[in-house]
Amino acid sequence: MKKISVIILFLVCSATLFAQSQQKRLEQHLYFLAADSLHGRFAGSDDAMKAAEYIIKQYEEMGVEPFYESGYIQSFTNSMIGNKMTFNNVIAWIPGSDPALKDEYVIIGAHYDHLGEKNGKVYNGADDNASGTAAVIEIARQLKEHQKELKRSVILVNFDGEELGLFGSNAFSKRLAKEKKIDKVCLMMSLDMIGWYRQSGKLIVQGTGTIEDGKKKMKELAEMLGVNLKTQKFERSVLTATDTEGFAKKGVPTLAVTTGLKSPYHKPEDDADLIDYKGLSDISDYITRWTTQVSSDELFRSSGRVAKKHQSDIQPFDLGVTVELGSSRLHFPYSSAIDGRSSFAGNVGLTAQVNFKCKWIGLKTQPMYGWSFAKYPDLSNPYSKSNTFYQEGFTLPFMVVFQTWSNHSFEIGVFHAGIGVYYTRVFKGGLRTVDPVWGYLNRNQGGFMWDIGYRFHGLDCSVYCRYQVNYITNDSSVIPHLRNFYSGVSLSYFFL
Repeated sequence: MKKISVIILFLVCSATLFAQSQQKRLEQHLYFLAADSLHGRFAGSDDAMKAAEYIIKQYEEMGVEPFYESGYIQSFTNSMIGNKMTFNNVIAWIPGSDPALKDEYVIIGAHYDHLGEKNGKVYNGADDNASGTAAVIEIARQLKEHQKELKRSVILVNFDGEELGLFGSNAFSKRLAKEKKIDKVCLMMSLDMIGWYRQSGKLIVQGTGTIEDGKKKMKELAEMLGVNLKTQKFERSVLTATDTEGFAKKGVPTLAVTTGLKSPYHKPEDDADLIDYKGLSDISDYITRWTTQVSSDELFRSSGRVAKKHQSDIQPFDLGVTVELGSSRLHFPYSSAIDGRSSFAGNVGLTAQVNFKCKWIGLKTQPMYGWSFAKYPDLSNPYSKSNTFYQEGFTLPFMVVFQTWSNHSFEIGVFHAGIGVYYTRVFKGGLRTVDPVWGYLNRNQGGFMWDIGYRFHGLDCSVYCRYQVNYITNDSSVIPHLRNFYSGVSLSYFFL
């Protein structure tokens, strides 16, 4: 009994000493990478290269080898800024031990660049993203020490150029695709801003829906290790991105790992003394264990699902919600001099679009319920105060859509133009100063329409015009012929 107690005490002490030493190493990495002497590690700069050299030195000392025979550095340029700057990814790997799975990969990535200096102030980027970079180094150390447990190989990547537009991750994912290795990547993880666990109170993992039973598996491990984990099936925000994007668009399951935006995001105050090193160590342990689990699980599979924002090819069917804001104006075909003045019009509803295999053409409909107001002049005295004409009803447009979709369209968005017809069933309407329900109102209205817009990921913004063909009234002897013209802005969000 005494012997067992001594062994347990020894194991507890060993684990405590390891955790303390790992925290000290993480602190060492952070204070170097986020030091003023590196001037904010601006992408492609000499200071960023010093950070890359530091990372390489750590890999060399622990015996983690470069992924490519040419060395740890993958240098590349980017056409978006004219190929005038050279950036440098650091790529290492730990080969798997199973001959049947060794050529499959788990990728752990973190960008090491930041914003540099602005207006004489250094943006050190301790949390963003020296924290993720330091964690990758320590995860590599642990995985190397337990290499025999890894069946699949693990690639460790420190990306350059993330702050300028995900340059490093896109360059590496494209290279893997060119080498026909992208299909061998079973999971890619991006560690971005993971240094504020205590302040945030949780570790956030987005993308569990891209993995079979992803949420369940990650939650079970987190509970075992005492990590407060918040999961999201997919990355949802269309306004933010991390280094998962280039891989996700190629069909690779991805996880975006972060403690959130509690730290001084993109501010000079993001310094190493604010980092929660115990929390960073706990997160490093969690990702190490998770990586080992994924690497050794022969049944690990993609769910086949991908976030809407990461869909890189045309989908056969899109469904979303739509809000239209614009104006309504009455037009008198035979008396243009007394046309009505514009007033508010708005609709809310759904947008559904069917896309053909040729990718350039689709069919779109937008069933909506809306309200419109227009100024109706007093025909006996055109210079008097106008009456308000009001309509409320259901509108159903049908349009043929022409779009600039290609295999790379979601990197720059999709421009589209549509032309078609619409039908409106009017439920209420009339001159508000006379009668809330106008007896001569034509309940069935319709005409031609067009729109032009731009879609970025699942968010679409368009301008539209609708021209009524038939008349608003049924009896021109009482109320003269008049039509309604609509124009405005349409905002849609596609969730399918």
